[in-house]
Amino acid sequence: MGYIRLSEFNDHAAEQMQTAIEVLGDEDVEAFVLDLRNNPGGLYQASVEISRMWLRRGPIVRTVYREGESEAITANRTDLTDLPLAVLVNGQSASSSEIVTGALGDNDRAVVVGSPTFGKALVQSLHGLADGSGIAVTVAHYYTPNGTDISTKGITPDVQVDLTDQERRTLLRNPDLLGTDADPQFLEAVEALTPDVLARRDDAAPTVVIPTSETPRLGQTL
Repeated sequence: MGYIRLSEFNDHAAEQMQTAIEVLGDEDVEAFVLDLRNNPGGLYQASVEISRMWLRRGPIVRTVYREGESEAITANRTDLTDLPLAVLVNGQSASSSEIVTGALGDNDRAVVVGSPTFGKALVQSLHGLADGSGIAVTVAHYYTPNGTDISTKGITPDVQVDLTDQERRTLLRNPDLLGTDADPQFLEAVEALTPDVLARRDDAAPTVVIPTSETPRLGQTL
């Protein structure tokens, strides 16, 4: 399993994501887990670019601006991999995280695992002020490819796995445990991906594969 955790959609997110996908691809991973848990979002354009890295074709997001104009963003055949993919989310996955999750989930490109997302369907523009501070102005509202308005309700995962309070505290105190056998949501993502991984092995070489209890993964934290 190739594990990639993205903490925010900043200026370097797309570049770092491309590098992570390529590095793990060179390690011959058979599937990816993209961890967007606790990712509050960030740059709108970064979410579009990253969605295109995973999605070959199909709509990504529809944005409706305050003036009433709308814009539909689609994939452009610049995807980097077609390997099975799971996206991990939770209640702190918001904004750009939800754009990526909605794009990959609605297009059946990924299985979404975890708990419902935050529900922030707004596009904001940041304006600097003379004193060095800034103000965020809402300029648009976005909808997932299926036309869903996720405001306040968020995205419900395909496989819902709610952590207990103790599990949540343990992972918060020990972030190195994310994406390991100590992470229940990651383990559910691996389980959800296993049938596709085994089917691809059968297509490549008609041999019997007996899965072990171990869950090896190679990780990239961005």
